[in-house]
Amino acid sequence: MDEARRRRRQPLRADRTPKLLVWGEDDPFQQVHYAERFAAEMPGTRLVRVPSAGHIPMENDPERVAGALATFFLAL
Repeated sequence: MDEARRRRRQPLRADRTPKLLVWGEDDPFQQVHYAERFAAEMPGTRLVRVPSAGHIPMENDPERVAGALATFFLAL
């Protein structure tokens, strides 16, 4: 990883604000391993994987996405 990329990530790693990633498991554009990596590297990040969903999981499974959002915000 180059130095510029490392510097850009430092503020995210220092930020303790809760973060929610809602990711379609079948996203061909941004594969789920990117979300897994982000969630593992960034404190306070929760990853919700949406099965059989693509790049816009709220179109494929709006109920699951709404549930994930409700759970996340109610826990704050």
